[in-house]
Amino acid sequence: MPESKAIARVLASGYLLDAKAFEIISQIPAEVDKEGLVDRLLEEKVGAVGEARVITESDVVKVMPEASRQGGEEQGALFSESAELEVVSDPTLAIAPAEASDGFNKLFRDRYERLYTILRSRLDMKGTVMVSVAKGLFPNKKVKVAGLLSDRSSRKGNVELKVDDPTGTMRVVCRDQLVEKAALEVPLDTMVVVEVSHGKTSQLYASSVLLPDVPGRRAGSSSHRVYALLLSDLHIGSRVFLADDFRRFLQWINGGLGDEDVVSRVKYLVVAGDLVDGVGVYPGQEFQLAEKDPKKQYEMAAELLKQVPSHIQIVISPGNHDAVRQALPQPAVSVDLAESLYGMENVRWVGDPAYIKLHGVTFLVYHGKSLDDVIATTPGLTYDNPTKAMKLLLRSRHLSPTYGKRTALSPELRDFMVIDQVPDVLHSGHVHTYGELNYRGTLLVNSGTWQGQTDFQSNMGLEPTPSIIPVIDLSTMEVLRRNFSAASYQSYVKAPEPERFAS
Repeated sequence: MPESKAIARVLASGYLLDAKAFEIISQIPAEVDKEGLVDRLLEEKVGAVGEARVITESDVVKVMPEASRQGGEEQGALFSESAELEVVSDPTLAIAPAEASDGFNKLFRDRYERLYTILRSRLDMKGTVMVSVAKGLFPNKKVKVAGLLSDRSSRKGNVELKVDDPTGTMRVVCRDQLVEKAALEVPLDTMVVVEVSHGKTSQLYASSVLLPDVPGRRAGSSSHRVYALLLSDLHIGSRVFLADDFRRFLQWINGGLGDEDVVSRVKYLVVAGDLVDGVGVYPGQEFQLAEKDPKKQYEMAAELLKQVPSHIQIVISPGNHDAVRQALPQPAVSVDLAESLYGMENVRWVGDPAYIKLHGVTFLVYHGKSLDDVIATTPGLTYDNPTKAMKLLLRSRHLSPTYGKRTALSPELRDFMVIDQVPDVLHSGHVHTYGELNYRGTLLVNSGTWQGQTDFQSNMGLEPTPSIIPVIDLSTMEVLRRNFSAASYQSYVKAPEPERFAS
């Protein structure tokens, strides 16, 4: 297909070409399959409206074979392109805890209302009734009730659930094995939808147990082929911070290890908590520290992050080792403790959790402290597969549902941990094991750690998977992995072609 026919076909399909896209198509080498390229281009733009019906340079470049791209010019243009960061939601300035007892009542009331609003948007949840209505059911009639799961116990070999809503409490028995399995997966204190009916007595029985969940969707993506790097749990200041591995990463991000096509497109670096190791986080921690002053730990972190090229936007949220309160949500680390980092023009601090947009792609950044509770209380979940636990939180539409376990919650007037907006990417850390999973259009990534195995982890039998960086192509939502451990680095040098796989 000649260039003129390729352009004519694009225009006949109802799209416009900007000047740069027209120029690229006009200069496509003869060996390129132009018909196939136009097919891919139009497929990418299906359903586009408004300004999206204009085909741009990045649209054409995205569908072209690697070998035919004008590498140097294109990379130079991308290198000079500005980062596009938008902080959508950050709890730092909105945190306002109430008096403890009354505060928790208001917190759980807000949780119920927010999750119930999410449920009402689902077609299969129309007609849900309150607990008070379910208690007056006629025998053999079924209804769906939405409430918070306040307790779960065993009764005569069956699972019994206690569900609360503003009108009261009901106890429901699960007799079917599949229903029992679903009931055992639901985190305590989160929203659950139970389909119930009366037996011959006044006892209520469950025929299904559902979580709010997320709808199947196509993830958002950028019109530009730019990359975001995800890190967490650096634990700078720890004796087992993997400094050599991190130096290899800094050498790579500065172009010292080749891999130019990837490095030149990196626009963002997002840290999901535990930038430093902190002080007094657990008994005996002082014997594991190379630096015991938290302010100096942040100064050490600044010295390292200053070596990241200044055109890369760095976003940092706190974790349970950072110098902020332990209760969720957490505010951003204060200026007086991390002054050296606040002084960097390309660093932006946010609280935990936070919604941000990078080139139009929505990220929910959450350190992941509640993964401890979810893994400990849910059958089949383990630390070596963290994205399964992250998936359960996403299905629950809540980042830290269970009250009274290892994860402290603040009695806020608003429950900041509800997942109101379905993100394109949920980025967590905390468990020190790498994982990634695509669930219904949301990419779940746990970015592992940059700390070696601690004595505590050794005693617990936990094996970290350190020094792995997920690199997300924001135009395709594909994930590349780069491993900067000594052994993996050697194999990478011998075979620098990136390993690509769809999530």
